[in-house]
Amino acid sequence: MIKAIIFDMDGTVLNTIDDIHQAVNHALALKKLPLKSLDEVKMAVGNGARKLIERVCPKHFTKEELNEVFHLYQSYYDQHSNVHTGPYEGILELLETLKSKGFKLAVVSNKFEHLVQGLNDEVFKHLFDASIGEVHGIPIKPAPDMVYKALNLLDVKPEEALFVGDSEVDIDTANNAQIISVGVTWGFRPESLLREHQAHYIIHEPKALLDLIKGVNTK
Repeated sequence: MIKAIIFDMDGTVLNTIDDIHQAVNHALALKKLPLKSLDEVKMAVGNGARKLIERVCPKHFTKEELNEVFHLYQSYYDQHSNVHTGPYEGILELLETLKSKGFKLAVVSNKFEHLVQGLNDEVFKHLFDASIGEVHGIPIKPAPDMVYKALNLLDVKPEEALFVGDSEVDIDTANNAQIISVGVTWGFRPESLLREHQAHYIIHEPKALLDLIKGVNTK
């Protein structure tokens, strides 16, 4: 019986890509590096900010050079994380419906936790029971540790939860945590990649999650 739904943030409940893209190119421009297209940044996100910067910088960059770009990116994004960002169509209605039906909700992201909690407070108010991001000492997705933390905070077992996300990182995370994975196609990755990583289910619009949960709970 599904009692809780854990959501990824970027590309799943929030369309954050324009602000991330702007921050990436701001940092690259300051270092006189080639700028990246929106599609290039879409494929680079998902494994945290440091990995994002590593992917958009030249391959020959040293650790020190990567750190310089990372700090330029992060300082800009910290101040501009909610300029063009907003929930995907149908997400707020989905979360409100799930909440009204008594489901416990969490968001788990590889963003730094202060950003996750800030965006959660600004956009979703009371809808999520837990918001978890990157903090020192806890491995980020696709390691299962952040999901385990969410399960503990929600007081549910792995078999009582779904993990919903838009990327292969999310599907791998759910599989590593041994919970049901639901891939969404409105985010940053192609459906083929979700299937390649063996998502248990794939949905094409937020409201489809309601019927999916109903189906799982009546098996």
